[in-house]
Amino acid sequence: MFEVNACRFEVQGRCLLEASGLCFEEGKVYGLIGHNGSGKSTLLKLLARQQCASCGEICLNGRAVDSWGNREFARNVAYLPQHLPSAESLTVRELVAFGRYPWHGLFGRLSKKDKAQVQQAMERTQTDGFADRMVDTLSGGERQRVWLAMLLAQGSRFLLLDEPLSALDIAHQVDTLSLIRTLCRELGVGVIIVLHDVNMVSRYCDQLVALRGGQLLAQGSPGELMDDATLEAIYGIRMSVMSHPTDHHPIAVVQ
Repeated sequence: MFEVNACRFEVQGRCLLEASGLCFEEGKVYGLIGHNGSGKSTLLKLLARQQCASCGEICLNGRAVDSWGNREFARNVAYLPQHLPSAESLTVRELVAFGRYPWHGLFGRLSKKDKAQVQQAMERTQTDGFADRMVDTLSGGERQRVWLAMLLAQGSRFLLLDEPLSALDIAHQVDTLSLIRTLCRELGVGVIIVLHDVNMVSRYCDQLVALRGGQLLAQGSPGELMDDATLEAIYGIRMSVMSHPTDHHPIAVVQ
């Protein structure tokens, strides 16, 4: 599990995030929610070792994250940033295959098992149909799905996803979140995901972590956090919460 203890992140004397007492376990989907600039991406980067905390400690399985070797850490944690890197001159299959790097090195040959996991990751994300196309010829939504496939091929115990739905249409948003929840249920993978659609968060996440102004505001299940007063405190606007007409999870509408 991930544990965040008295963690603080500052830039030029300005505190961008302060959080403590957070715990993220395998087998659950955690949604990070809050307005822009609330600290969601900062928290994800700290968990992914993309940034170092100014003070406090973040531990993975009881060990400080900065004590892990790079490949050892990557076998346990996969991170998808908000702004995707360039992948020029690579086919979709080649990019997804890079997900196997933590297991055999950058220039190691792929085993039959590696190739099977690459193929399975593409099938799960519906990217196998353009496996031999160049990544830079794809649409933004297609590229986002290919990068998610690479993370799945990595076989890590935690997936850290920063706004992975931003370039996807509504159908692929639902497909992606359904896939993520299935991975949690079937493989015991832990997912920590930044989302802006509070109703998607309510439907697909087991736990919510709400941030505002760089401070941890609330944490709990959708049923615990999805109420009028809490959502107004998180987002600064008035919302009404009601029960979904078919599966009865809470949904919110702006007043």
